[in-house]
Amino acid sequence: MKRYYEIVEDTQALEPFYNEYGQLCTIVHETNATYIVEKSPLKIVEHSCTYYGCGYEGRLEAAKLILGLKQMVPICVCTSLRLYMIPTCSPESDKCFWLALRHIHGIERYKQKQAKVILSKGSSLILDVHRDTLEARRAKATLLFFTLETRCGIYKIIEQKFPLWRFF
Repeated sequence: MKRYYEIVEDTQALEPFYNEYGQLCTIVHETNATYIVEKSPLKIVEHSCTYYGCGYEGRLEAAKLILGLKQMVPICVCTSLRLYMIPTCSPESDKCFWLALRHIHGIERYKQKQAKVILSKGSSLILDVHRDTLEARRAKATLLFFTLETRCGIYKIIEQKFPLWRFF
C-alpha cells in the first residue's frame, strides 16, 4: 500500500476500487508490478500533472481547446515523457479507469457494452465501456499526442540552433 504515486512510463492503467473502510483507492497497473495507492485515480492524475510541472486544470483546458471537447478529455500528464492518460468515463466518477495511451495494444469487444483492453506484456482489463467508445477516446488521445509533439518539435529545432534563445 502506497500513499503517493506519480504516473511513470511503466504505468499502464489506474483502476478505481473501494477499500474495506469505504475509501476510494487505486490499483495501479504497471508493466511489471501492481500497487495499491490510497488516493483516487483522479487524485493520482492531478498529483502527477503537478509533479511534472503543470497543473491538471491547465492540462485539461489545453486539451479541451486543442481537441474541441468538453468532457472526458484525455490528459497529457508530461509532454517530454509522452505520458498521455485516457479516462474511460467522467473523471469525477468513482468508476473511472485511466488508461495510458502508450500501453494500449488493442481494444476488443467483450460482452454487450463491455470492452477488453489489451495492455503491454499481454495483460488485459475488462471495462464497462463499449469498444467503439474506447476506440474514439483513443483516437482523440492520439490526436492530442500528435498535436503536442508537432508543436513541441518546433521548439526542439530552435533549441538546437539557438541553445540560449529562451533567456533573451
